[in-house]
Amino acid sequence: MVSKISFVLLLLLSACSSDSEKNSSKSLYQFYNEHLFFDLDKEVERNSCSIQGSIPAWLSGTLLRNGPAKFSVGGEKRVSWFDGLAMLHAFEFSPKQVLYSNRFLRCEQYYIMVKEKSLNFSGFAQDPCPVVFKNQTSRFIPKDMKNVESASVTIQDYADMMVALTEAPLPVVFDPKTLDTIGNFQYSDQLPKSQIWESAHAQHDLEAGETFNYLIEFGEKSFYVIWKMKDGSPAREVVNKIPVDLPAYMHSFALTERYQILVEFPFVVNPIDLIHRTKPLIFNYTWKPERGTTFYITERSTGQLIAQIKDDPFFAFHHVNAYDKNGKIYIDIVTEPNADIMGVITETVTSPKKILESGKTKLQRFTIDVTTKTLSKETIFNETLEMPRVPADRTAHEYRYCYAIDAEFPNSINDVRPLYKIDVNAGTAQKWAQAGCFPGEPIFVPRPDGQDEDDGVVLSVILDLVNHTSFLLILDARDLTELARAKAPHAIPVGLHGFWNL
Repeated sequence: MVSKISFVLLLLLSACSSDSEKNSSKSLYQFYNEHLFFDLDKEVERNSCSIQGSIPAWLSGTLLRNGPAKFSVGGEKRVSWFDGLAMLHAFEFSPKQVLYSNRFLRCEQYYIMVKEKSLNFSGFAQDPCPVVFKNQTSRFIPKDMKNVESASVTIQDYADMMVALTEAPLPVVFDPKTLDTIGNFQYSDQLPKSQIWESAHAQHDLEAGETFNYLIEFGEKSFYVIWKMKDGSPAREVVNKIPVDLPAYMHSFALTERYQILVEFPFVVNPIDLIHRTKPLIFNYTWKPERGTTFYITERSTGQLIAQIKDDPFFAFHHVNAYDKNGKIYIDIVTEPNADIMGVITETVTSPKKILESGKTKLQRFTIDVTTKTLSKETIFNETLEMPRVPADRTAHEYRYCYAIDAEFPNSINDVRPLYKIDVNAGTAQKWAQAGCFPGEPIFVPRPDGQDEDDGVVLSVILDLVNHTSFLLILDARDLTELARAKAPHAIPVGLHGFWNL
């Protein structure tokens, strides 16, 4: 993606950077690629992990993880983090042991990279794949894996099936026990299933038994299409279609008991540029701060757009949670002042200072008065953070705690990057940290019959930079006391999101 200025101008400025600046930025990216975003080619099945500490006897289920794990072919050329080949991981808890498995998602990109040994595919920041290459590589792709995307972002339960998602259609079904890829998820509705953009962060309201998401229809007239899907059903129902001139990149959105909220950042694309696409997807987007940020508030029960409220420009990947109470909507978001982080993710920023300053996030609460259609905001937590998670049963409902990690990529193997438990009411935090260890997204697992919101454990896959290994960390959610760690058989590259599966 582009930064605060247009991407073309960014390239011009980078061309004028000093050789020392360029060398410094190359060194930083080299560190990231060597220690954070390296290739993991080995697949293992139900490997018994060595355990240090004591795992709670009640902890039974599987932590599923998703993320990119292959970035190069022949060790010569790399693709960006968001274009790495998807790999699924499973940490299965059984009496007195943890079994680890990992497997590449079998998709078109897998056969192009692994079988064809080519990097000629289209992606988030990857050059579009010419038709000639598509035809040449197609003979390596099994018929049932045609048009299956490298869904490397999240994992969800759709219609009692486990699916991997990315921001391109369609979700990919996999077996949660074997991690075998089954194929594309088949929606049973008339909504478009190709040539669209769809958020990878569907929101599931456990109490209501509904999943909400949105997609973007691109065209001369573009729309944000909000949909919902009942538990156990593969059919999406349209809640609202909101017309839009320049669609924005919105990685996630907010859901409450009564409302669905799209927060439209001024990082936008002209749909014509996507139709006649000559460059990677994200390089078609431009930061336009003069547009500000717009909150679109839709009523869940009627689909009515009840408010459209403007705010100052900002950017975000992840919403933490949202809820409504006494005529007000509370939306908690991990915010950034601009979209500079996209230049880091795509390795297009050439200033080491900008690389280190990007991703300086904070946790903010936006409060909307439904009656007066006014918005106010405050900062809850001013430390850099990302990958926020709340207990699954608190999604769309009032809550107190979220779990997150320090968002800043380490730039030496001894850096300290904490894992946080944040009290959003008090604005305070507890943390776990170990020098040289980079935590992955923390996932809360409740104790059966637990009464308190934080009665359970927090699970996080830790990348040990010093020893080039990984382990699953198990913390007491009440105070982040370490209970145990289960060592994986190899180092796992920095991943994205996961899912606790009973």
